[in-house]
Amino acid sequence: MMDITTISPSTSLSKYICFYYELELHNENYYAFPSSNNVICIFEQASVNYTTDAIHIKKDISAPNSFTALNKYTKPLLVTSEGKVREFVIIFKPYGLSQFTITDFTNSPFFHIQEFDDFFNFQTDFFELPIAKKVSIVESYLLSKLNEKKELSLIVDALNLLQQEKLSIKEIAKALKCSYKKLYRLFITHCRCSPTVIRNNIRFRNALEKIKTQNRNFKLSDIAFDQGFYDQASFNRMFKNQTGITPKQFFNQVSVFSQKNIYFKNLKER
Repeated sequence: MMDITTISPSTSLSKYICFYYELELHNENYYAFPSSNNVICIFEQASVNYTTDAIHIKKDISAPNSFTALNKYTKPLLVTSEGKVREFVIIFKPYGLSQFTITDFTNSPFFHIQEFDDFFNFQTDFFELPIAKKVSIVESYLLSKLNEKKELSLIVDALNLLQQEKLSIKEIAKALKCSYKKLYRLFITHCRCSPTVIRNNIRFRNALEKIKTQNRNFKLSDIAFDQGFYDQASFNRMFKNQTGITPKQFFNQVSVFSQKNIYFKNLKER
């Protein structure tokens, strides 16, 4: 797989979306790793099949172009493909996707958004367009669907605290002058998952960033403490649950495909 070039969203959507990129899959076989974001993949003429921790994309000229949405996952996601499949990817912030849909995807690793079914009624040549035009079309479409839910600002503040402070969820609720019960409900409404899932995924990604910026010259005990763990053993368990491998093994086996921290672990060619 080649390096991935990402495109930032316009000002009008930067509150909800991290970035976009496009990719061509060609008999791929790799693992992707958890993050706190939601992902939408727009596939060109492919059949898409999935289980809890795996997705298989197969080129199928009889299939229509389609959306597949991925919820936040907590274990490595196995991605396999057959044939050449083009895709356009939207990376939403943790609360971003729920501002464009009423679909309840809380307990679904992959899901279909009925509100988006009409996209290809008007964009039959979408995959023949340059990426800048794709982004423009997608953004115009998403803006037509935008319906921001109430009290989003509380979730944004809570996520900022999760990123920057070593606080428990109860401590964050107290800092925001909000009950734990209300904050939990808002996470389900806006992020479609519990605050604990978000916290663990943020810790994992922050640890990757710390390791990467230190050019692998790191002490695991320092990384563990920096991410709010009381001991290295607890950190190791979290890391292995998220990746299937130890921190020491991770950067020997995993490639960084973008400055936006897209991590894939390639498997043997099929």
